[in-house]
Amino acid sequence: MAVLTVVCTANICRSPMGQVVLQEKATAAGLKVEVRSAGVQALVGKSPDSEALGALRRAGYAEPAGKRAEQLLVPQASSSQLILVMENRHKQWVMQNFPAHSGKVWLMAHWLGQKDVDDPIGQSADRFDACLREIEQCVDLWVPKLRVLL
Repeated sequence: MAVLTVVCTANICRSPMGQVVLQEKATAAGLKVEVRSAGVQALVGKSPDSEALGALRRAGYAEPAGKRAEQLLVPQASSSQLILVMENRHKQWVMQNFPAHSGKVWLMAHWLGQKDVDDPIGQSADRFDACLREIEQCVDLWVPKLRVLL
């Protein structure tokens, strides 16, 4: 089973949302994957942000049961076939800290013009919903590519 890791800053908003969406859509497409998430400056042990969980619920996704923020470390980077990051600065951080794994680090929005997926932390529920929709767009473009990559 392939392991995919979604990365953001604190691992409480974007990457947990990305983890849920990617797991659900990849599984629905018949891909055998385990999707994880982590942060480059994780608030280790913290539950996902309530607004992120609300956005997932409103969109019809299950909450990530028992998810707690975790720092991206060597073992997780090593076991991942693909590391999808939310921002260019996350990509640079992962490549600098784990140079042996640079080839598997890609922007979540690579297929949407290689832009950052902006952090909605501290913003309105509408901003979280918009962020989730953007993540869904990214994942919809990644899933067909995963068939070839994995």
